[in-house]
Amino acid sequence: MLVLFEKILTRVSHYFAIIGAIGIIALMLITLATVIWRYIIKDPIFGISDLSVVTLSIVAAASVGYGARHEAHVSVNIITFFFGRNITRYTDVLMRFLTFMMLMVAAYALLDKACGFEGACVTDNLSIEHRPFFYILSVCMLFYAFHVLWQLLLGLKHFNGIDPNEPTD
Repeated sequence: MLVLFEKILTRVSHYFAIIGAIGIIALMLITLATVIWRYIIKDPIFGISDLSVVTLSIVAAASVGYGARHEAHVSVNIITFFFGRNITRYTDVLMRFLTFMMLMVAAYALLDKACGFEGACVTDNLSIEHRPFFYILSVCMLFYAFHVLWQLLLGLKHFNGIDPNEPTD
């Protein structure tokens, strides 16, 4: 079951990479158009900053999912240096569980409270609604939570051995 879960996580992370790459290309094209219109044509494009912000939010959301799966996020491995694997077996379980719960709460909050009570969650110029972008970020946080759950289950499976998810230096 863990192998199937791992394959699904890997495949979904590849989709995040594709979405992020498309977002980066779109952001580069938006920036190029902005520079051309502002400095060469001398007529700035109205609302282009709104497009940049929402495109960047998609890139950031995709990077959360992809970075989680490919261990691109920051990790501090100081407990192993001082106490060894005997202690980190327990701290890994505790921290992965707490991280999983925190990410589930974040995903739920992004999904449930996407725009707050005021309902004025739109970009400044073009009035692009923020809600879909909160939903995208919620999905990425949920993916990250499932990745941490996979790490937790795999760590429990290898509790007395070498944890395959242990950070390397």
